[in-house]
Amino acid sequence: MRTVRFRFGETIISEGTDGDTAFLIVSGSVEVSVGQGAQSKSVASLAAGEVFGEMCLIEPGPRSATVKATTDTECIATSYEEFMAALQNNPAQAAQFMKTLVRRLRRMNRLVATTSPRRRGLSALFQEWQASAPVSVGEVLPLQWTMI
Repeated sequence: MRTVRFRFGETIISEGTDGDTAFLIVSGSVEVSVGQGAQSKSVASLAAGEVFGEMCLIEPGPRSATVKATTDTECIATSYEEFMAALQNNPAQAAQFMKTLVRRLRRMNRLVATTSPRRRGLSALFQEWQASAPVSVGEVLPLQWTMI
């Protein structure tokens, strides 16, 4: 784990590039977007205590979104290798992390199943999901366990 700092406007991760690191925001904020160029759509804003890039801790691979710093931002970065070691050292906490990911996936599946994509764009779909599933302290902590 290491502390990393990003300046306002700096791209932290880019959609489509390979990744193996997740980030816990210690201070500052970031914007998450999907799509390239003129097709880019903002889907979330994240702040201190929230995590991004976590899918790469389960399986390294192409990033699903672009994340840019909207303020000067400090994060703790955790690599795939560090996460795998933590899984072996503390399986109970690893299970809690997995439960959090599954809860997020279930919420998204319910939202997709009940939303007509013809009537609304992808951005509206993500904004509704974000509004319906605010991150609570109890939900953030399981995501932070390998990073703090």
